Amino acid sequence: MNNMIISGVNNQVFVASNLGRIEHFYAEILGLPVVKRTVHHLDPRLPVITFGFHAFKGEPKRRHTISYIEWNPIFYAMPETGFVDPAATAAGVANPRVGDPKGRWGAGTNHHLALHVPTRNGLLKWKRRLTDLGLHVTGPYNRNYFHAVYLRDPDGAIIEIATTEPGFGHDEAVLGSGFRPQPKANLIGGRDEVLTAAETWPQPVPVVTEDFALRGFHHITSISSNAERTEKFFVETVGLRLIKKTDYLDEKGGTHYYYACDDALSPGSVLTFFGLPGYTAGRLGTGLSHHFSLEVENEAALAHEHGRLKRAGLDISNVQDAIYSKLFYFRDPDGHICAISTPTLLAVDEPEDALGRKLCLPPNVEEQRIEIERNIALRPAPTPVPPA
Repeated sequence: MNNMIISGVNNQVFVASNLGRIEHFYAEILGLPVVKRTVHHLDPRLPVITFGFHAFKGEPKRRHTISYIEWNPIFYAMPETGFVDPAATAAGVANPRVGDPKGRWGAGTNHHLALHVPTRNGLLKWKRRLTDLGLHVTGPYNRNYFHAVYLRDPDGAIIEIATTEPGFGHDEAVLGSGFRPQPKANLIGGRDEVLTAAETWPQPVPVVTEDFALRGFHHITSISSNAERTEKFFVETVGLRLIKKTDYLDEKGGTHYYYACDDALSPGSVLTFFGLPGYTAGRLGTGLSHHFSLEVENEAALAHEHGRLKRAGLDISNVQDAIYSKLFYFRDPDGHICAISTPTLLAVDEPEDALGRKLCLPPNVEEQRIEIERNIALRPAPTPVPPA
């Protein structure tokens, strides 16, 4: 155990086929600010856009960010290993495999990112706003510890919006002390799907107002083919706290385990895993998460965690300079890419009050700006590099 050196989740990184569509979705529909336009630290041929959250009076400013890497070739699959190693990333981008670029969630991948809205009325306002804009939304579902609606980003990644209440502590005095079955009315087959689909806010919601604006992350959910193995890994090796064992509401026989990164169980500090025994492995690609990052306080804490996990026998990357943070990658027992990162510092290369307005490049590729901007504008398919 690491006594909660990990303080929360700070970043979720997805893969998209078109960053313009993604920007419209987050900035215009969900109301989130663009806070960085850049390229991937391992290969400047991969454009990246990052979104943050607005600060609200009386609330702490959320440091959560959502990033998207663009992988746009129509008939090339994304490299199987993802973008975690410098040499493999360069080789994979230069010489991609023919295949479907679209990802497929399964064991060893993320399932969805849940964003936080305080109240159920706010949730209903989101449903009305999104459906009026032509998006398909399911819910609101009673998840026992919160209420939630679900939608998809332009590439098909699942996004959840979830409420604060009633919280994780209402059905047990000691969190994680035992398996807590879900009420039948919340389970698949037991809930009234037609009644749920009909419930929405009675008036149009053309503008995102402060009362229901998104506050940050609520939780991140991934898929495990062996819930007990995943529990042992994240509790005993990574050092998180198990706070809930319950049913997976949308699949009979599945489980849903919740892990906390901080003692306050604050929104954005929770990871969850659907336990689906023997489930088919997923595939990285567009419409799917690439990885999530857990945050530590500083570089000293990052070095501590790197050494500790290496001694525990994990296959981990070197610590990498990602310009706005330092981080390293590792994988969970199903192969899902995870990272541990220092806090994201976005104002190192542009003013805090002007974030996201220009393309920021790492200093080592600034001299390639014209070529990089041309590639972002034209988005050519990769050209294989002949062997030296």
